[in-house]
Amino acid sequence: MAIIPEHYLNSVVSIGVRTEVNTVAWIGTGFFVGKPAEQKNHVYPLLVSNKHVFAGRESVVIRMKKKDKEELQELNATLKNKDGSLCYTTHDSDDIDIAVLPLNAQFIKSGGFDFPCFNLVDNCMSSRELQSNGVDEGSIVYMLGFPMGLVNLSSNLPICRMGCISRMSESQIQEQHNMLVDIQNFPGNSGSPIITRPERVSITGTPCLAKSVLTGIVHSYIPYQERLVNIQTSEVVEIRSENSGIAYVHPVEYIREIVDKIYPGTAESAS
Repeated sequence: MAIIPEHYLNSVVSIGVRTEVNTVAWIGTGFFVGKPAEQKNHVYPLLVSNKHVFAGRESVVIRMKKKDKEELQELNATLKNKDGSLCYTTHDSDDIDIAVLPLNAQFIKSGGFDFPCFNLVDNCMSSRELQSNGVDEGSIVYMLGFPMGLVNLSSNLPICRMGCISRMSESQIQEQHNMLVDIQNFPGNSGSPIITRPERVSITGTPCLAKSVLTGIVHSYIPYQERLVNIQTSEVVEIRSENSGIAYVHPVEYIREIVDKIYPGTAESAS
């Protein structure tokens, strides 16, 4: 019994940087999204990750698979133009840690590359759309990504971790541009997509979302800090920090807003 659509798994890519000895150090996660174009059966291809994953870099490495072939090809994705301007687009709010990089559709097509993606209309829901479809605090979600550099040479399948939505109130999102998810994320998970688990069971009289959709993008976690104080001087001598297991997730609406800056015209959601 499949829970996660296969093309969701294949839409997630590891993001790396080339080292001085021409190897690749894997530093984060990204995922492909497609915005439907006016032309039938065509989408604008984009790569989504965190702003802090791209910041200060000339380019990153992603891996793509050619159609009907298993081998992965490492490709350089340029992040800066020759004049120093950025190739990717960020949100107008500095607090929103999302970067969207348009990809060359002609290069993907002529190169015969496979392009599985999250369709921004059919496979995504904003926080309000989720709530109107029965997704709320306690709903099960999955995070897909590449924590701690866990990247296979022969496969681009991500690591899947399960959690639940801890808080998705409108006030939380308006104040902090985040919803909270109870899930363990580690270095390398930056840029990981969060998707819902399809459900068939709900409280009588409430809606139930029976499909898996993209809900948002992970960008950090809330640390738990413990201060050790010297008894004699009353000064803090050490601060211990641990992962609380609560992750910050930007909801899908912010991804859509950035994409609409690149390709104006908001596509309607098929909720």
